Amino acid sequence: MNISNTLLKLLLPWLPTDFRKRIIRGGLPDFQTNLDDVTFCEASSVEDYVSCFRLLHDVYVDAGFIQPSSPPLRIIPHHFDSEARIFMGCLTNDQAENTPIYTASLFPDNEQGLPMDIGFKRQVDDLRNEGRRVVEVGCLASHPLYRKGNKNIPMLGNRMLLSYAINTIGADDLLITTHPKYLKIYEDILLFEKIGEISSFSYVNNNPAVALRQNLKTFSERLKKIYAKKPTEKNLYHFFFESGSTSIDLSLEDEKEKAERYYGADMIKRVMEYSATRPLLPLIAA
Repeated sequence: MNISNTLLKLLLPWLPTDFRKRIIRGGLPDFQTNLDDVTFCEASSVEDYVSCFRLLHDVYVDAGFIQPSSPPLRIIPHHFDSEARIFMGCLTNDQAENTPIYTASLFPDNEQGLPMDIGFKRQVDDLRNEGRRVVEVGCLASHPLYRKGNKNIPMLGNRMLLSYAINTIGADDLLITTHPKYLKIYEDILLFEKIGEISSFSYVNNNPAVALRQNLKTFSERLKKIYAKKPTEKNLYHFFFESGSTSIDLSLEDEKEKAERYYGADMIKRVMEYSATRPLLPLIAA
């Protein structure tokens, strides 16, 4: 154990805000935009969806966010929306081809509303009333073996979601709810703004939750102001907006007319039929 690092973590919450942010941003790891053995993409097949829902279930059960269910899949009502999209990061090496290690769902706002309306409808309505197009990222999970000590997996996932929200949907704001213990990651590093906090959120077994907003219309300039002078490998403006990434493949939307795709209720129906006829092996060791 590195005593100095442990002491620093204990002291960080008590430091002045600007000083704390400089320390955190100065300690960022080097970020890679290309990973040889991982591909990030939109889920497209029934097998993809099942794997994502299984990973999400196992991670949330392990974290105490939900109780185990049968079948062991984490599916929320908003997944029945035909506009919802599910994304994944997969191992693509010979030993573990297409094994999911990351998943996130994206829910554009419509007449059904957003998952976070359960706890934060007033805050979301404030943005709606301004005429802003909002989209929520939720059902986010990464495999613990590829989470600790490797920030490239979640960061490339963030980049994929950001690109989709800006370039495909044309969203004004990206919204997310998270446990308070992750708040400083989103605020200090990714420049999210806290818009609400509650002590009990039913979607995650009544754990506390914080609602955050990313203004996509100003995000690039805010990132550039803070990170542009940092070395390239620690420059998040470069990471999100200037660099290319062979690990991210968002071509599915451009090719959706070429093959039959399943979304919303049709997709969920096929997932449930699939899970009723096949054993669903755990993705996280007990």
